[in-house]
Amino acid sequence: MIAHFLTVGQQVLILFSVMLVGVLLGKVHLLSEKASAGLSNLMMYVVSPCALIVAFQRPLEPDTFHSFITALMVATLTQLASIVVVRLVLHDSDIAKERIAQFSANFSNCGFMAYPLQTALLGSIGMFYGSAYVLPFTVLTWTYGVYLLTGDKRKLSVRALLLNPGIISVVVAMMLYLLKITLPQILAAPVGYLADLNTAVPMLIVGFQLSQANVTDVFKHGSAWVSAVLRLLILPTLTLLVCLALHLHGDVLIALTIAASAPAAAASVMFAEKFGLDSRYASSMVSVQTVFSILTMPFIVGIAQYLA
Repeated sequence: MIAHFLTVGQQVLILFSVMLVGVLLGKVHLLSEKASAGLSNLMMYVVSPCALIVAFQRPLEPDTFHSFITALMVATLTQLASIVVVRLVLHDSDIAKERIAQFSANFSNCGFMAYPLQTALLGSIGMFYGSAYVLPFTVLTWTYGVYLLTGDKRKLSVRALLLNPGIISVVVAMMLYLLKITLPQILAAPVGYLADLNTAVPMLIVGFQLSQANVTDVFKHGSAWVSAVLRLLILPTLTLLVCLALHLHGDVLIALTIAASAPAAAASVMFAEKFGLDSRYASSMVSVQTVFSILTMPFIVGIAQYLA
């Protein structure tokens, strides 16, 4: 089992070494908030969709497709269960802080943090199965997540959900996969080059966010610690146990566990800013969880690898 911990830990440390570059760039002002926002848009609208298309450019095999559908159902089930758990146990006298803490506990960084690790450990099939987790994540963040932060159902937008780049990219990649359409080399090559940015760019963004965080502010609130324990330990363990109970093994088990064990989603910051909450506090919470995930992700994912 120790060998599995070391394997995952090595990959996590490699990713975090890139993140540290982002921290340094932020500290010496070579990477600005405006540049970071531009990189985030690049990831959201170009790099992640290209990486998904590459992951789905594979033969349509019944076993693999069945595993994807199973992963999608389990990912949906575990994320809904997580919402119930968080709602029951996480509270704060400051309603605004409670909303951010609950959002951060519910939603993992299953794109920016999980995709690079899934690819590093499993190859493109890791991102293929990982996208099964991202699909319900995207739907839930733009529905329940918006309502959680605002308390206002009028803020929900079907248009924003359907036009979300995460949803569109999965649908396009899935259609190419189901229709057995292989991109010609003149398209596949540039898509592949852009997909290769999927490891370095998100870690630079997370590193920059960490460089701007006010970590001491987070330590003052008990709900932030409860959020971190839920996000980094309890909910990933719940996902792992559900997968094992349903007899999921191999790449599917590992990919889903990686997605569930990632720290709080970067969307916590984006949504907090969009809906007038304390985005600095949200950024600090994401950053603190990201630092602690250096220890928790190898532990949780290492167990998944051992049991896979």
